[in-house]
Amino acid sequence: MAEAHENGYSIHFAHYAGKLEQHLRKNGISCHDADLIIEESSVLYFEKLYSSGSKISKLLKRYDPAQIFAESATKAIERHLPEAKDTFGSYSEIANCIK
Repeated sequence: MAEAHENGYSIHFAHYAGKLEQHLRKNGISCHDADLIIEESSVLYFEKLYSSGSKISKLLKRYDPAQIFAESATKAIERHLPEAKDTFGSYSEIANCIK
């Protein structure tokens, strides 16, 4: 059962990453920088999902993959493009772009 959830989170991540890349490119970010942001988002996303709690609590707790992705992407964008945190790199903009 846990593996099914893990695969689901990976599928969600891939879907959201594609949308984020389009969003970044539309806002003038280079492919290289977009890739770096997505790579860092991936690390943050999966750390959040798998780092805390016991196996039992992981089975019982459900995470909203969109929320975790938006939080992770926002942090990665703030690190790489601090000037974007109040515009296209804000949490609300990221949450809207992955809908």
